[in-house]
Amino acid sequence: MMQKLFLLLVVLPILFRPASGFAQGRGDWLPRSDVKSPYAALSVPTALKPVPDSLASLLTKGYRIMTTADYGGSGALFTLVWQRQTVICVLTAPVPGTDQNVPTSRCWALN
Repeated sequence: MMQKLFLLLVVLPILFRPASGFAQGRGDWLPRSDVKSPYAALSVPTALKPVPDSLASLLTKGYRIMTTADYGGSGALFTLVWQRQTVICVLTAPVPGTDQNVPTSRCWALN
C-alpha cells in the first residue's frame, strides 16, 4: 500500500505537468470579484463538505483525476469526478525532520 502511494506521489505530478503548468499562470488572470467590471463574477458562498476518505481510497472507488495543480508549495491539489460528484483533495507529501512522516490527503465534496 505504501509503495503504491509513493508511486502515486512520484508519477502523478509528472503525468499532469501540463495541466498544473496551465493552472499556475502568471498572476491571477481572472477578474477579481471586487472590481467593477462586466466580467467580474460575484464571490458566492460555496459549501465544502469534508469527505472521510483518502485520495487513494477515492481513486480505488472509481473516482478519476480531472485536474491537478501545485498547492502553494505545501502539496498538490486534485479535482476528482465520479458519476455526478466532484471532490477536491490536497495531497501532502512527508516532510523530513517533522512529525509529518507519511503522505496524507484531505478531501472535500463540492456537490
